[in-house]
Amino acid sequence: MSLADVHGRLSVTAAIFTFVMGVWAVVLFARNRGVDGNYLGAIVVGEMLLIVQAVLGAVLLVQTGGLVSLRWVHILYGVLAALIWPFVFTYTRETPQRAVPPRLESILFGAASLFLWGLVMRAIATAVA
Repeated sequence: MSLADVHGRLSVTAAIFTFVMGVWAVVLFARNRGVDGNYLGAIVVGEMLLIVQAVLGAVLLVQTGGLVSLRWVHILYGVLAALIWPFVFTYTRETPQRAVPPRLESILFGAASLFLWGLVMRAIATAVA
């Protein structure tokens, strides 16, 4: 199996994972609950998956040695995907000036995860064949 195959298969895994995380957060919201340690731990696992995916993409870019057939939007999607969950986590952390209610935190993570799912799907669609 080539590195490109691994990158492609991990992209499907990332799509499924982000969708499941979005549904999980929406269920927490519907139950009037905030995110807990289990959810945040799964977010860390998902973030590691996205970072590994980005590293594999960078290695593939260097191996192919060219940007000739590269679709820049694919790289943009990958960079943005790796930044979404850390941004939401940073935004929702409680500070003395601003406290985010637990239920709002759930829907923010749910919306971000479902947006991330769409972003991963677009990245798959724009991948160089």
